[in-house]
Amino acid sequence: MSVQSIAHVGNYSYLPAVLKENQDGWYIEYYAQNPQTGEMKRFRTRMNKAVKRFAKKSDAKKYCLDVVARLNCKLLDGWNPFFEGEDSRLYVTLTDVSELYLKEMKKELRPDTMRSYSTYANMLLSWVNAREPGLFCSLFNSAKATRFLDYIYNERNVSARTWNNYLKMSRAFFNWAVTKGYAKENPFNKFSLKKKEKKERTTIDADTRKRISVYLEGKPFLLVCMLVYHSLIRPKEIRNLRIQDIDLRNHSIKVAGEIAKNHNTRFCAISPQIESLIESLGLMKYPQNYYMFSDVETMSPGSKKLYDAKFTKEWAKLRKALGLPSTMQLYSFRDTGIWNMLKSHVDDLSVMQHADHSSLDITTIYANHYDPNLVKIINENTPEF
Repeated sequence: MSVQSIAHVGNYSYLPAVLKENQDGWYIEYYAQNPQTGEMKRFRTRMNKAVKRFAKKSDAKKYCLDVVARLNCKLLDGWNPFFEGEDSRLYVTLTDVSELYLKEMKKELRPDTMRSYSTYANMLLSWVNAREPGLFCSLFNSAKATRFLDYIYNERNVSARTWNNYLKMSRAFFNWAVTKGYAKENPFNKFSLKKKEKKERTTIDADTRKRISVYLEGKPFLLVCMLVYHSLIRPKEIRNLRIQDIDLRNHSIKVAGEIAKNHNTRFCAISPQIESLIESLGLMKYPQNYYMFSDVETMSPGSKKLYDAKFTKEWAKLRKALGLPSTMQLYSFRDTGIWNMLKSHVDDLSVMQHADHSSLDITTIYANHYDPNLVKIINENTPEF
């Protein structure tokens, strides 16, 4: 076999078919690459029976050369004899399948979720291509899945929560691959989720909230904190709010389903304190289609959505300035709001709906935070023995 004559098409290599003759008669010979081993295998097809129906040798040879030409056209188009009886999709690389998956998911997922899936895909492909470049999706087995998950947990040193998220995305990707015919089974199905660590967030007491109000007086970020605390709007959802979502007449803000975490449109209550801040910031003077928070420096409204990490950076700056513990996070306002509503005897169902929770169990989990005044409350309100 001449290396120089090897042809390549897509992910496969082959040696074009030729007509040969030996003492046993004519035969067609070609080589094709085994997609699993990468080795070239020789194929021969005897033509003795086919040429018997021709009276002239020249006609028989012409027929054989025509078969050779048609066979080479098939090889050039990507046909491979190893695909006979199997779906050719089983021999598509993991890289190509990943691109197809992300392209399809882009139509279904929100931008924030899409970024997470893209990050996951890049990590998976980087890990695979560093070890087995050009690996077929169908050959990514449970042993490789084990090593990949170990790499994420041990070498990248992620939390159990993050590891669980990667496992869920891996399952989703390979479920899609199986459905589309790119894999025969999901190599991640045998793995169980790790036990999550308890969320390290504490509630934000009234004195601290007062200090934050003074520190942020007149600034848009104070409105962000209030919306998380009173309106129970998630920070990621707040980034997507527009001026048109504010309804001062009905004392509410609309969180549309397309920007909500659980895809449910809801109308969140806004307090007189929030309405006063909205007016003092002059938000209602801006065009209705402007984002409530846009400018990178001032966070004033604008036509462009604020970048992802802006709220996180602002909170880190505030926490450092006021000397707050790391367990006090921006999201802690939401926990605190839920907790205070329940303590104030707002009924559970109303709190669940306001918080956009799927069940009361979740509302209870979010409300289950350490209360620094718990001992005092119990001692003052429990009858003596």
